Amino acid sequence: MISPLRSLLAPADVAAFVAAAYGREVTGATLLRTLVNDVYRVETTHGPLVFKLYRHGRPVTDVAWEARLASHLHDRGVPVVRAVPRRDGDPAGTLTAPEGERACLLWEWAPGALPGAAIDDATATGFGRTVAEFHAAADAGAPPPPRARDDAPLDELRAVLTPADRELLDVLAAALPDRIAGAGLDRGICHGDVSLDNVHLDDDRLVLYDLDRTAEDYRAADLTGVATTPWWPAFLAGYRAVRPFGAADLAALPWLTVRDLIANLHFHLVDKPTFRGTDSIGEGWAERELSALRAAAGRLLA
Repeated sequence: MISPLRSLLAPADVAAFVAAAYGREVTGATLLRTLVNDVYRVETTHGPLVFKLYRHGRPVTDVAWEARLASHLHDRGVPVVRAVPRRDGDPAGTLTAPEGERACLLWEWAPGALPGAAIDDATATGFGRTVAEFHAAADAGAPPPPRARDDAPLDELRAVLTPADRELLDVLAAALPDRIAGAGLDRGICHGDVSLDNVHLDDDRLVLYDLDRTAEDYRAADLTGVATTPWWPAFLAGYRAVRPFGAADLAALPWLTVRDLIANLHFHLVDKPTFRGTDSIGEGWAERELSALRAAAGRLLA
C-alpha cells in the first residue's frame, strides 16, 4: 500500500475548488510557493486572493483560530489581511488530498508590495509600531491561542550533527532555560515570523500577512529577526512608541536568536529532507544557520 507523504494540486484544480467552496468567480490560479504549505494566487473578477493549503496534520481548529485572530486584529486597527469566508460563512475548511485531509484558508491579497531589502528609518519605525500594535491588540481580548511555540526535538538534531557541533548544541541548550524562561519576559500571542518577507508596503503603512507560525511565545522572540539588521534602532524606537520593551527583553534577544537557530537547523537538517530530499541540505541554509550558531556561541559563552 502506497502512503503519499504530500501532494501538490494543479492550479486549475485550486481554481475550481475556490470557485465551488467560496462562491467566487475565478479566472485562474498560480502556484506561488510550495514548502511546508502550498500557497496559490487566485485571480477573481474582484481582484486577487491567496489560497493557502496547509500541510496534512495541521489541525483545522488551529487554522480556524488563525482566521479569527486576523479578524480580531483587523477590527482593532492593525493592518493585517483577513481570511475570506466560505459559502457556509466559516473561513476554515478542508480539502481531501491523497495523504489525507488538509486544512485550507482563502486570504485577502495584501495591498502594496514587498519593501525590499533596503528600507529607510521611517519605514523601519513604522514596522516597529505595526508589530507593537499587533501585540497590543492581541492582548485586548484576542481568542486564546490553541498552541504555544514548540521547541525542536534536540535528539533528532543531535543525530545529524558532527561531534563538535553536537557538543556546542548541548552547551547552548543547557543554558537556554535560565536565560529565557527564568528572565520574567513579556509573553503573549506573537506573529512568529516578523520579517520583510511577510509584510507589504502600501503607501505609508505596512500590511502584515502569513500568520502560519502565530502562537503564544515570548514577545521578544518576534524581534529576533530584525534585531540584527542595520535598521534595528529605528524599529525598536517605533515599537517602544506603542508598548514597552524592557531591559530583560533586550538581554534575552541573543538567546532567543539561538533558540531560533536551533529550530531552523532542525527544519533544514531533519524536517525538510523528508519532503524535499537530502539534496536540499546542499542549498546552503543549514550551513548558514550552523555558522550563525557557532558565532553566537562564541559571543555568549566567552
